[in-house]
Amino acid sequence: MTTTTSKIALGLLSAVLATALMPASAAGWKVWEGHNEAAPRAILTDTSDRAGAVLVCDPMGKMSAILSMEAGSISDQLDVHATYKRGEISSGDNSALETTVRYSPANSVIEIESHTPAARIYNSVIRGESVTVSVDHAGEMETLLPKPDEAFKAFAKTCNAARKANAK
Repeated sequence: MTTTTSKIALGLLSAVLATALMPASAAGWKVWEGHNEAAPRAILTDTSDRAGAVLVCDPMGKMSAILSMEAGSISDQLDVHATYKRGEISSGDNSALETTVRYSPANSVIEIESHTPAARIYNSVIRGESVTVSVDHAGEMETLLPKPDEAFKAFAKTCNAARKANAK
């Protein structure tokens, strides 16, 4: 093997290893476009191999969420056509929590505007637990959302600060 061939092989090996060792954010969470990267109020999964999620924190620190009911990019699945349905959210060993959700059958996405079930989804990410969603006339979905990464941690810090500021 020549020196040039060795350098090329070493370069390719380095590229493969770098790709394999990329941080979770490469296929984890990303900040919603237009939000401050250091203090985002909305983040979404950046995956297509599982059902995705969007977590939003309002200025009062109250969370809401959007979950896809099937695998695919949540960015591609978002749509405005939705109907209201009853649904249940559960994670880990927690009992199912009944809530009202907006369901879009055109793209299999549900929107959860209530803080408690959205916070349960948020906590499932921190604990590494799967989330199960069951929606009337839409079926059931279980997914394991990506682990917390830098985007998720920035979101958590922003939302916790908003909650503390408004708890006074």
